[in-house]
Amino acid sequence: MMAQLDAVKINYAREFTKLSLWYVDKRLKEGDEDLGKVVNTRVNIYRNTSLYDFKHHPSQDDVGPQWKAILEQLQEVFERCADDSSTARLEGEGLEILWPYLEGHVARGGTPVPSLQERAYECWSHDYRGGRCNIHIDNLYRPESPLSERRIHFAASLIRLLCDSRVQQPDIGVVRCGSWLNSQRAFLELFPPAWERSATRSGEAHYTLGHWGQFMDRRGDFHARNGELFRQSGAFPFTCVSCESPLEDVLLHLEENFPAAVEYNDRRQA
Repeated sequence: MMAQLDAVKINYAREFTKLSLWYVDKRLKEGDEDLGKVVNTRVNIYRNTSLYDFKHHPSQDDVGPQWKAILEQLQEVFERCADDSSTARLEGEGLEILWPYLEGHVARGGTPVPSLQERAYECWSHDYRGGRCNIHIDNLYRPESPLSERRIHFAASLIRLLCDSRVQQPDIGVVRCGSWLNSQRAFLELFPPAWERSATRSGEAHYTLGHWGQFMDRRGDFHARNGELFRQSGAFPFTCVSCESPLEDVLLHLEENFPAAVEYNDRRQA
């Protein structure tokens, strides 16, 4: 079965889960949360399993007895390996418990990703909450990067999103994003200086891609370098940061600093 599956997704599932189990061990030894709390809220394991229905998550929902049984098995592994000098055995045995569900998730194609044609704003998605336009990023340009090869398209689609938001939600005055990308200079250049000055760090790790997305490379594989940096330092290589600015200021900055993106949008409308 494994030979028929996407080798990149299989490697990501394996290496990312091992890194996640290492982090669970670190959190258990340094904090006062139990294993269930850490696995369900601090790491992104559940969403990479075939148990995930793309709607319910154990951080908020009762996802059924099967996941509870898995957590009990993992608890036994962590207790058995508590005095080990490394996490190698813990990671191996934990991965063995989770593997049928991780492999099942890969077999069904992984998490559904819309095509560029299905997304009006390409890599960008958004929601309106609390008087803000909250923007989110998925790399639909893979294996190219939105911050290098597809930078103009990335900026152009953000311009379209903000222009449409201004019309559709005129009461929205602020744009906000919480992501590890706010620790990347190439991403910050899309926004006015006030964006970076507004930065507030997330106080806790959460299971979302705002923290864990940095461990997937542009091909969709495990980002080995970032994973190794994480293990060495114990800190996320790129801090998850929340930034915001007035929508009009962001739009003006983009139009002034990315004329090629403006031209691209004009050609699309012609």
